Amino acid sequence: MTSRIQNDVSKILTHDNNSPVLKLSGNGSLKYLKNRVEGLVNQFRSVIDNNSFYETAELIFSQVSDPKELAQCAELSSKREPGGAFYRAKLWAKVSQIIETKRKSNSNELRLSQVCSQAGVNLTRAKGFIIQGQAIINLEEAGIDTTILRQASPLLFQYAQRQKNGAKEYLIEAIKFLENNSEASHTQIHRNWCKSNGSIKTNLDIIKPSDWWAFSHPKWRKEEDFPGSIPGEIYANALYYFAPQSGIAVDPMAGSGMLKRVYDDREHWQKDSNFRLTIKLFDLYPRRHFIEKHDARIPLPIKADWMFIDPSYYGQSSHLYNDQLASANSYDNYLSIMKEIIVALAASLNSNGRLCIFLPKWSGLRHEDLNYDVPSDVSAMALACGLTWLDTAYVSRGRQQEPGSATKNNMAKHDRRMRSDTCVLNVFSKLG
Repeated sequence: MTSRIQNDVSKILTHDNNSPVLKLSGNGSLKYLKNRVEGLVNQFRSVIDNNSFYETAELIFSQVSDPKELAQCAELSSKREPGGAFYRAKLWAKVSQIIETKRKSNSNELRLSQVCSQAGVNLTRAKGFIIQGQAIINLEEAGIDTTILRQASPLLFQYAQRQKNGAKEYLIEAIKFLENNSEASHTQIHRNWCKSNGSIKTNLDIIKPSDWWAFSHPKWRKEEDFPGSIPGEIYANALYYFAPQSGIAVDPMAGSGMLKRVYDDREHWQKDSNFRLTIKLFDLYPRRHFIEKHDARIPLPIKADWMFIDPSYYGQSSHLYNDQLASANSYDNYLSIMKEIIVALAASLNSNGRLCIFLPKWSGLRHEDLNYDVPSDVSAMALACGLTWLDTAYVSRGRQQEPGSATKNNMAKHDRRMRSDTCVLNVFSKLG
């Protein structure tokens, strides 16, 4: 029985001239194709093992070249588990590849919507399968064994699809997770991904459309061996909106090297851009081997096209860092040091280079404490150096979500002193 079925399938895959299944011209041929292939797949379920099914599906993928036939086989494959979701995705991806190749060569005007209509599949769903399948194909072309994904639930591929450009990376991590726990569910795999990479919402919504930036579930978090760091999404947005496509980008106060981490992951946020920046990191106390030692009060050893500084905050950083800014004993002392830094950085910018300065205001907790508009005062220094103000963005510090915030909020309202919960990103340009 098995031999007869395999012979029938062989005829289909090799386009046997005596097999009417492949002839789509003529009344009833499409229906015959569907019935014939569906009958064969149904018999596969009862008379052959999984390996034979996979082998046949691979033959379909490699040898069938008609988009309509591939779409029919994709939908028929989806009725089999395990393995159906895997091959449905791969076959739909090949459908898309063939249509696109023929479109570019002007040899065929067949559209994906026509194939979907023929196969009885919603166009949007088909596009989703194509994203899933292309991620699988990309893995295989990179030499990665995808065999373990044949057992995966359709929901795993849907989660991968939601990552868009990150679908390939999602499946790579899924493979690694399954290799250590072959019985893992799609939920466990997805939780592992979110733990390492942030939530789906974060991955799809890194770049903000306005000048108000809030990140509830940061993808790039501070590292365990470094006391403080802003969310990497701030760097991503500052690069996306204010950095050139190519040139030298510098963080003179690099800390743990967050700028490098974010830039290395630029496929998650650069959208249609094609950044080709050279990243240079400096710090007075380098924490990583790729960070050079340098005092930001002295002009940099290179000229930069884009710079970002996140200095120690006045009155808020002495418990985290030992630098002079963090331990400044007065606001005047803090501003004096900041002036040296701004003058040095302005001198280190190329013509038309941009400087991003990220700071919060200072709000004292007691009635007798003064409030200091740190972003405004430092901006005045930048203007005095001949820089031109370009834009401003406002960033939530998320302090309303911190442990014990309810008590602090009540105290703020009782004392009529607002808590500082916003950082300001001021951007300047060196014209001329």
